[in-house]
Order: sequence, then C-alpha cells, then structure tokens
Amino acid sequence: MLNTVLSLLSTLIPFVVVIGILIFVHEFGHFIIAKKTGVLVEEFAVGMGPKIIGKQRGETFYSLRWFPIGGYCKMTGEFPVDEEDDEVEDVQRFRQAYDNERCLFQKSVGERAAVISAGPVMNFLLAILIFALTFMFFGVPVEQSQSTVIGDVMPDQPAAEAGISALDKVVEIEGQAVDNWTEMAGIINNNPGEELEIVVERQGSRRTFQVVPEYDEERGVGLIGVLPDVIREPVGLLESIKVGAQQTLGMTAAIITGVWQMITGQMAPQVAGPVRIAQEVGSAAQLSLLRVMNLTAILSVNLGILNLLPFPALDGGRLVFLGVEALRGKAIDPEKEGLVHFVGLMLLLVLMIVIVYRDIINIF
Repeated sequence: MLNTVLSLLSTLIPFVVVIGILIFVHEFGHFIIAKKTGVLVEEFAVGMGPKIIGKQRGETFYSLRWFPIGGYCKMTGEFPVDEEDDEVEDVQRFRQAYDNERCLFQKSVGERAAVISAGPVMNFLLAILIFALTFMFFGVPVEQSQSTVIGDVMPDQPAAEAGISALDKVVEIEGQAVDNWTEMAGIINNNPGEELEIVVERQGSRRTFQVVPEYDEERGVGLIGVLPDVIREPVGLLESIKVGAQQTLGMTAAIITGVWQMITGQMAPQVAGPVRIAQEVGSAAQLSLLRVMNLTAILSVNLGILNLLPFPALDGGRLVFLGVEALRGKAIDPEKEGLVHFVGLMLLLVLMIVIVYRDIINIF
C-alpha cells in the first residue's frame, strides 16, 4: 500500500508542479497585458474548481484552486453582464469599471488582441527560456555517443514494454558482451521477431529483460525503440538563448505540421490527455532534471499552439472574432459571441473526457 502511495505521489507531484508552471505563465501573460492596458482584473486563478487558498490584494483576488487542469484571468467586461440587476455585486463592479473605461470590450481591437494573445506568447517565451537553461547548464547535443548507455526509450515499443529505461547500460545480449552502440544495434537489427535476452546495468546492479525486436519494413531491420545517449558541449548565455529560440521554432513547426497532418488524415490522431501527460512527467522526473525541463518546454510549446487554434473558447477563437470585428468595423453581438464560446467550451470538455477515458484504458 505504501509503495503504491509513494509511486502515485512521485507521478502526481511533478505533474502538478509542471502543469502549475505552464498555467501560471500562460495566465500571467493575459494578466500583465490586461493591467498594462488598464483593464480591471477581478481574479487571477491557478487551477480550477473550489478554492484552496485566496487573498485579495488591491483590486484583484489571487487564488489557488483544487484541480490543476487550467486557470483563468477574470477581466471585467470580458463577458456580457445584465445591467438591470442592481443587486448583483458583479454588475456594480462592472458599472464602476465602465465609467472609468476599464472594461475589456472598451479597449481597441489591437489592445484586446494583445491581451488575448499574451498567454500563448508567454508559453513560447517560457519554452525558449527553459531550452536556453538546459543548453547553458547541460550543454548542446553535438553528436551521438557510441556507448551502450540508452539515451531515450520510445513509448509503446518493445524496450519500453519490457521495462528497459533511459540511462540503462546494455552489457550483454544473448550472453554476448557488447562494447559499443554499433555492435549492440547490429545484433538487434539482425534478429527481428526473435526473443532476445538483454542484460542491462542500472544503478550498480544488473537486470535481465526479454525483448522481441519488431520488424521495420521501411528499413528492413529489427528495432526495439531505443535511442543512443548524446555528447553535449557547454555554451554561453547568448548562444544558449539563440539555440533555445531555434529549438522552440523548430518544435513549433514540427507540431503545427503534425496537427495539419492529423486534420487532413495523413497521420493518425495522437493526443495525450492529463493522465498520459502525468505519466510522462512522472517518468521524466525519475530519470533526470534535464528530461523534466525538456518535457516542460515541449508541453509549453504545445499549450501555446493549442490555445492559438481558431476554435471557440480558446484564445485563437477569440482572436478570430476580433479579426471579424476589425474587418466589419463593429463588434459582434456579445451575447452571440458568448454563446459560441460556451458551446465551444462544452465541446472541449466532452473531448477532454474522451481523451482521459482513452488514456486510462491504454494505461490499465
């Protein structure tokens, strides 16, 4: 029982920390630009659902909430308000903000677009920062190592399913000692479909795994889904920022290409929900800080792109409405826009439930 609890905590705690950072940075982007443009921010929340703790500071209420699956920056004038209800506190706040031109809808299209896009932009900046820190402290990968230390294990592949982990050092295959990656890969490549006894060294002790290489039709060899370790060279601050920006740009392009291929049917949908992400973050935390940082940067890029998709309830959907407003010269009926975003939110919640269910089925 204790081991189960410890295992759960080792996954849950890193997940909450990583997701909390991503949400905080995203919502802080909305928050800081809203403040700069004079919009009244009523609440800044990390998490959703019931409040854990909260504190009123100035005109804004800051809160931490129970479910680490989102957050929000509540701005006055963001949604329609019934001005005829004099007893509602929100209406009184709304009228005071309106008189001082502090409602979001009173700002120009450019200012509103800046407030809405600031969240995703902050996620991209966070990715650049994290990648830059990894390159500055851990070095830039320059070439593959020839050692038999496994650099990474691909999920749902024979090695991962057998229990082999990153940083394991392969010492024997079928009783034959292996001294370098080329020798090890050669044995695996030449034995597709054959069960191999692979002995690895992990934290000073040896472990044995039975692995069956899968036949790769494109390359005509057997593969178990492992990648070699890499040799890294340290870089300075400016160079690390430059490489971090390049890494983020390349990652962004790759993800956008993948999304387009999924939309057009060129690639099977590959969407991970909170359960799968928690599992990946927990696994990364057990390996090294570097892997947690890299995964956090990748998730930050994904979050930025996701929020810019032109779908109702997302930042991208709201930017579409602003674009239409700019073209037609007047705002769309706020009640109609609010309804569209509400329907979009409901669809996103249904999709999230489906993804979580699929994650749980695939894991268990």
